[in-house]
Amino acid sequence: MSEELAKQLSNYKAQLQQVEAALSTDPDNEDLLKLQKDLQEVIELTKDLLTSQPVEGATSTKSSEAVAPTRSWRVGDHCLATWIQDGQVYEAEIEEIDTENGTAAVTFAGYGNAEVMPLHVLKPVEEGRSREEDGGKPKSKKELLAEQREYKKKKAQKKVQRMKELEQEREDQKSKWQQFNNKAYSKNKKGQVKRSIFASPESVNGKVGVGTCGIADKPMTHNSGCLFCGCWSCSELNKSLDVVTNKTSVLSEAQLLKCYIFTRL
Repeated sequence: MSEELAKQLSNYKAQLQQVEAALSTDPDNEDLLKLQKDLQEVIELTKDLLTSQPVEGATSTKSSEAVAPTRSWRVGDHCLATWIQDGQVYEAEIEEIDTENGTAAVTFAGYGNAEVMPLHVLKPVEEGRSREEDGGKPKSKKELLAEQREYKKKKAQKKVQRMKELEQEREDQKSKWQQFNNKAYSKNKKGQVKRSIFASPESVNGKVGVGTCGIADKPMTHNSGCLFCGCWSCSELNKSLDVVTNKTSVLSEAQLLKCYIFTRL
């Protein structure tokens, strides 16, 4: 799966470079601009799917107005922390404390996911247990793991579906771009011979280079010259075509001799 996504990502980047090169000569082309935007989005989605870590660490910033923690926490203490991905509260263990920024790095028990969050949002484990005793139904570790897997599955499905939609849009834009290129190519080919006289004939009886206008498969052009030699010099014999059609012996010896002489000139 990861290898296939890596190949797709490489192809998307190559296509994006081609589109950007085309935009350098035609920066106002709406189809190219939309195709560029779609490719950039699908590249980001593919990178996101290739990311192996399911949890993104929360970014902490320094603040002079940081809220003071409600209790004094130490490394190794167990607490209740909210997982940023689903907003649910889980039991966690404090791995590191940054007193200067008022934050702590915690690892969720049973999951292994790490988060960095302000100390003042951490809750004692006893507080969670007291809520359960008041009527709340605690979730087992198995149920919590199942919920987390289901959440990740749905998130991945949404990304895959979005990638399919973008892929279809990209194919549509690619088809339009190819049609545009074909039109431009056909305009540049005006005035050139579209079919060679040496092209292979389509019929079994056709001959290469033989036929009307030099195109194969077309019959030879018949002239109206002499019935015997086909020359244009025997113009007088053309007047006797109706005579020689049925009987060639009607022609006089003088006419035949004249025809012979003209053909040798």
